[in-house]
Amino acid sequence: MNILIKNVHLLEDERGVRKDIYIAGSRIAGIDQAPEGFKAEVTIDGSSSLCMPGLVNAHTHAYMSVFRNYADDLPFEEWLFGKIDPLESRMTAEQAYWGNMLSITEMLRTGTTCFVDMHMFPEMCVKACADSGIRALITRGLVGSDRHDEGGLRRLREALDEIDYAADVPEAHVTFGLGPHAIYTCGEDYLKFIAETAAERGLPIHMHLSETQNEFDSCLREHGMSPAAYVQRLGLLEGPAILAHCVYLTDEDMEILKAPAISVVTNPASNMKLGNGFAPATRMLREGINVCLGTDGASSNNALNMFRELGLLTLTQKGAGLDSLAMTAPETLQIAVEGGYRAIGLADEAGCIEPGRLADLILLDEEAPNFQPKHNWKAALAYSSTGYEVTDSIVHGKLLMRNRELLTIDEERVNYEIARAVSHF
Repeated sequence: MNILIKNVHLLEDERGVRKDIYIAGSRIAGIDQAPEGFKAEVTIDGSSSLCMPGLVNAHTHAYMSVFRNYADDLPFEEWLFGKIDPLESRMTAEQAYWGNMLSITEMLRTGTTCFVDMHMFPEMCVKACADSGIRALITRGLVGSDRHDEGGLRRLREALDEIDYAADVPEAHVTFGLGPHAIYTCGEDYLKFIAETAAERGLPIHMHLSETQNEFDSCLREHGMSPAAYVQRLGLLEGPAILAHCVYLTDEDMEILKAPAISVVTNPASNMKLGNGFAPATRMLREGINVCLGTDGASSNNALNMFRELGLLTLTQKGAGLDSLAMTAPETLQIAVEGGYRAIGLADEAGCIEPGRLADLILLDEEAPNFQPKHNWKAALAYSSTGYEVTDSIVHGKLLMRNRELLTIDEERVNYEIARAVSHF
């Protein structure tokens, strides 16, 4: 589809000069200069819109939106093992599919065009991505004791089979990784086996790491080293790795995480809600670590709104560090966009608005009252936006939301199926 966005304000243009964006197929084909032979099939009036790259939710569990507002105000272990795990064990694949669709609905409405997922239900996230059109890096959550553990081997087979399944779903803009859940749910030999498999298959690792003080202290006690040093020793950081949380880090950990292929995802709302503290995102950024932003799942965050997360990241880093300059609005936007695309291997393909890049873009209503007066757009996005100023979402050159109407998702059906799913809990 050829799309022309006319007279739109590009976020990176601080002068506010409005431009025309030409989209042909999946990519930006020109800015202010129409490609030869270009004929627009859809023309969007951008005269009251701000255009920017879509946000990347670099760590979530999309199926878990069915658990939103279910297990709240609990200690971490009770929340996970006492409430969420028992529900997950009873979930069906169909319920997981609709959970994915609900999450994608919220993400598209609030400016996320790509997410990194850890799931439990093979093929359901792929199907939801294909049906909705959103982009994703998908990992099957892996739990096991060693390389001979029957359950662990089954989960790993499911992860690899899902990659083959997705090859026959061309409308799914998805890539894959392996998702060892955490060091406290995976045995040492099983983690080594996952590292070996990832290296053989050329797949990135996506896992939770150093999320709680208890996890950090237990690792020191049992292995004589920090969680980051432990997974490095096991080979999990030899290739690309996306590490969620990293709230508790040593100076030595900072050196480990500087490796170019490693990305750390900070999840401010989830970490605060579960009483796990504040990740040292400012220091990681200053140390040259690729920092990304995520929401975690809706069961521990209750929202999958990345603009909400932008504000929380800037404010918590300032407050926790007693430094009003600890994290700036431009840095937070860089984390949510460039950091995310780098983590998923698309640093040279997306994340900015220029010819040749993937057309993963969002438009926001410049006339929203919380954006007035128009002093500083990056500050407005980090501190003032609710996410619901987003009017249009484009992924891979396809319009998924136009004038706040989702074009690929039947929201009424999604809400009906979610209500039906939770009635069985």
